[in-house]
Amino acid sequence: MRRKALIAVTASVATIAATALYTSPVSAAGQAVLENSSNAAPADPKSLAAKAADKAIATGFGKLRKGPEETYERTGVTSGAGGMQYVSYARTYKGLPVVGGDAVVVTDAAGQVTDTAVATGPTTDDIALTPKITAKKALTVAKTRLSRVDDSQEPKLVVRAGEKGDRLAWEAVVSGIADRKPSIQHVFVDALDGSIVDAYDLVRYGTGNGFYNGQVTITTSGSGSSYTMRDTTRSGLACGGQNGSPYTKSSDSWGNGQGTNLEAACVDSLWAAQKEWDMLRDWFGYNGFNGRGGGFPARVGLNDVNAFWNGSYTNFGHNQANSQQATSMDVVGHEYGHAIFQFAGSGSSGSGNEIGGLNESTGDIFGALLENYANNPNDPPDYTVGEEVNLVGRGPIRNMAQPSLVNNDPNCYSSSIPNTEVHAAAGPQNHWFYLLAEGTNPGGGKPNSPVCAGPSSLTGIGIQKAGKIYLNGLLRKTSTWRHANVRVATVAAAVELYGNASVECAAVKAAWTAVSVPAQSGEATCTTPTASPTPTVTPTVTPTVTPTVTPTTGPGDIPDISVANVKSHLQQFQSIASSNGGNRRSTGAGYTASVTYVENKLRAAGYTVTRQNCTSGCTGGAGPNLIADWPGGDTNQVIMAGAHLDSVSAGPGINDNASGSGMLLEVALTLAAKNPTMNKHVRFGWWTDEEQGLLGSKFYVNSLGSTERSKIKQYLNFDMVGSPNGGYFINNINTAAATDLKAFYTSIGVQTEENVEGANRSDDASFRNAGIATSGVAAGASATKTSAQATKWGGTAGRAYDSCYHSACDTTTNINDTILDRAGDATAYAIWKAAVGSSPSPSPTPTVTPTSTPTVTPTVTPTVTPTNPPGDRTFTSTSSYPVTDTTYAFSPVTSTASGQANSPVRISATVNHPCGESLSVWLLAPGGGEFIPVKQSEFGSACTPWSQAQTFDVPVSANATGTWYLLVMDNRQDGVTGTLTSWSITV
Repeated sequence: MRRKALIAVTASVATIAATALYTSPVSAAGQAVLENSSNAAPADPKSLAAKAADKAIATGFGKLRKGPEETYERTGVTSGAGGMQYVSYARTYKGLPVVGGDAVVVTDAAGQVTDTAVATGPTTDDIALTPKITAKKALTVAKTRLSRVDDSQEPKLVVRAGEKGDRLAWEAVVSGIADRKPSIQHVFVDALDGSIVDAYDLVRYGTGNGFYNGQVTITTSGSGSSYTMRDTTRSGLACGGQNGSPYTKSSDSWGNGQGTNLEAACVDSLWAAQKEWDMLRDWFGYNGFNGRGGGFPARVGLNDVNAFWNGSYTNFGHNQANSQQATSMDVVGHEYGHAIFQFAGSGSSGSGNEIGGLNESTGDIFGALLENYANNPNDPPDYTVGEEVNLVGRGPIRNMAQPSLVNNDPNCYSSSIPNTEVHAAAGPQNHWFYLLAEGTNPGGGKPNSPVCAGPSSLTGIGIQKAGKIYLNGLLRKTSTWRHANVRVATVAAAVELYGNASVECAAVKAAWTAVSVPAQSGEATCTTPTASPTPTVTPTVTPTVTPTVTPTTGPGDIPDISVANVKSHLQQFQSIASSNGGNRRSTGAGYTASVTYVENKLRAAGYTVTRQNCTSGCTGGAGPNLIADWPGGDTNQVIMAGAHLDSVSAGPGINDNASGSGMLLEVALTLAAKNPTMNKHVRFGWWTDEEQGLLGSKFYVNSLGSTERSKIKQYLNFDMVGSPNGGYFINNINTAAATDLKAFYTSIGVQTEENVEGANRSDDASFRNAGIATSGVAAGASATKTSAQATKWGGTAGRAYDSCYHSACDTTTNINDTILDRAGDATAYAIWKAAVGSSPSPSPTPTVTPTSTPTVTPTVTPTVTPTNPPGDRTFTSTSSYPVTDTTYAFSPVTSTASGQANSPVRISATVNHPCGESLSVWLLAPGGGEFIPVKQSEFGSACTPWSQAQTFDVPVSANATGTWYLLVMDNRQDGVTGTLTSWSITV
């Protein structure tokens, strides 16, 4: 955003009364007591979870204690199996980030808080906050961790919380070579004495082989005579060589099946990554590798006998003989497992050998899960790691069934694990996972497994269930993750998914005991499972949901924009600036390289991209505007969004305005990946020469004739959307163009304000002055945050929204991830609402577990576990649920049938409602996932009563055992009500 003389403004502040945090889900009488407002708009589980978790944070619920000078900031919401939600937080002390002060709040899909996890307690209140060591000196110390330094970032002042107490420290990020291997290290240097307090490396190493998966089908992009190894259906997935660009060629046939062929190595890598993505979705209801729809590219051809994950991409080398690339399925699954670990919960990869071992074990676990899911005959499922590599003639590099068989790795936990090399330290958790999944004597050719403590014989629960429990436990991860924490977390996950009287709960505990991780204080209790039918009291509740809609028929499936992907773009812009004089000014090579980066991304995704040279009015030598049109939609009705791509000459301009440009790029790529039906045409613009007076956008608008201008129905601008001490500002907030942006923030409980500081200072002014409706989002520049705003939004009063505005310190460390994440989601929300097809959907398909805000009725209907005769596969609910305009019937039935459900299942439902045409019906299989359409609503004038049982045959692919849910929704808001009286399912 360009500079302007500051003007004084007065902000009015709304006072919000404190509300109760949490009521017990079950009262003494056994009746559920849940918060709800009958007038509340429907909310999805993530929104409910965020709201409940924020209240938990505000009141210090459970373990969430903080000091008087501390605040928590929400950093993300991730969905897990069974509809569970995991809300992560970072902590600050007097405005400084507290590294090691993270926390996770766990809720169910209805927004009830079920658990909390914290890394450390409140920060000591007597920490000296004046450093005696300069940032420059700290960086010098940090560089000693590397034998060769290739890059570094400006250190930032933090509080490093840990077992040895809280210390003021400089956090420096240095990258290069350590121990003859690539390294990206976060180093914490004591700001008082200059000693190294702690450090951790983002690069996680594994090893692999050149084993190929045979003839397989992979998803790529392109057409005609141009194809690219980029998967536009799974955001971020691509494969190429060491330069980071995906492979391209004239045909869509890749590789020659030879172990030394790099194209073939990419076939193996991309195929395995796509399968792992599908496994996370199909088995665990998990969205991408970061839980929020994000993936990461792969590189092949690394000149090393190894493979690694470096925090933003996977990289694969070769075996010792250099005869095969290290891209076997378990190795690829292992490296992407590091990505899952890094983004799970509130902590990153953490420091220390114990958490490092848990990280390595996580990679092994997901490698084993992938092999089982893919079930490729060329690489049959097993529990060994890298068995095809044979690096030095000794077979696999790890054995999960009995870790001591390889390198004498420890089978079980002991006090020496925190000092054990990380790959060896993977042993105890690997062994636990095998015992949980397969038991001690599984048979079927699978190896027996010893125990170190407890009963000598254990029975496994199956690898899919074990994986589901492990991932739900991992989503509680904090930066102080240890084996004891994993035990507590996975027991809690088993209770959430299967109940505390389940064999799964008992099996989790027994497996941990078997590897010498004993019961922990505060651990959930498992009761003895019983085979007899046990009545369970189930409150009659009617949850309200906001179902999402199949993209090809409507705008409902508005995606979550991956903040990890956005930050990857920011890192690219940072690297571009670092390689081109430290900035991306419109007249320099840094700007030209930025244009090329964005352009290549868009072209690969299928956009029509135009470089528009600014031939008049711009600074001499300024680079081009970049215009990208997504095919489809009415070109006479254009929804346009833009951001300036240039920086000032003083620095790389990461917040101003790589944040807006990178966020908008990710929104554009997500639109391409989702490929919804478009009602209106969408166009994106990246502007040159904004910092010199909005010159690029002015040129673009002036280049349009009156007819073309009239086609642009609204323009949304995004400038500085990640300010570190930022706020939530909307341009022209009270206009129609701002409606959807404001609605999004309101839906997540964030108050917004008019962007007074940014008025006429960014590219929306060029469009508004031409008579085009405009709005947009900003997080603030050099103006000072007021006390009222700090109370409302968090952050530090009396400090600029961005103290690095137009300065050299505007780097990748100058970003507030939460504000950036919300800006991306708000942008997607507004664009989808404005441009994506909005005709009534014939089969809206909700893709979230719908147990949102329940409306509690005063009666409780007991539900008894069915006592069906052996072989009976029909299960019935006779509980009644109202169907109204504001609440939806959501009825469970528990099936005890074994094996896979026979497809199609038979649904019989009895509803008393005067207008059957207005009702839509969906089915949710055990374990959650996507809703399956049963009956479509019909939008017409006819209304036929539904009063008798109706039957439907519904194709499914799911286990028969577990709880099935039927959801009945009234799609007309006409005040007409009805009742779901009973339903049955034959599986």
